[in-house]
Amino acid sequence: MNAPTEVKVSLGVIGLGALLFVAVALAWDSQNLRLPIGAGIVAVAVCVGLIVRLRFVRVVTMVVTCLFAIVHLLIALSDAPPWWVRVVSGLLTAAYLYTAVLVNTEPARDYLESK
Repeated sequence: MNAPTEVKVSLGVIGLGALLFVAVALAWDSQNLRLPIGAGIVAVAVCVGLIVRLRFVRVVTMVVTCLFAIVHLLIALSDAPPWWVRVVSGLLTAAYLYTAVLVNTEPARDYLESK
């Protein structure tokens, strides 16, 4: 894969972020796995779109990562989870927003829209 570094980092953040979300949900409360598994499925779809360079994948990636960031921000700011879940969600919020910025850089834009 001769993708620019921005796309590779975005793939890593989206994929590993989804895996970390499922792992944290399993460790904290195994009863509430619908949202993490659903987010994981959407993350896999976005990663496949980035690898295959689908037509509107840049816009879809920005929307999905912003939605994931909002979900993790709500988890981080709530009072229900323990402190370590809130810290992980805060870090994932920052990582997803960073991914939205990375997909908007010129090398990533040229790579994803040059097909």
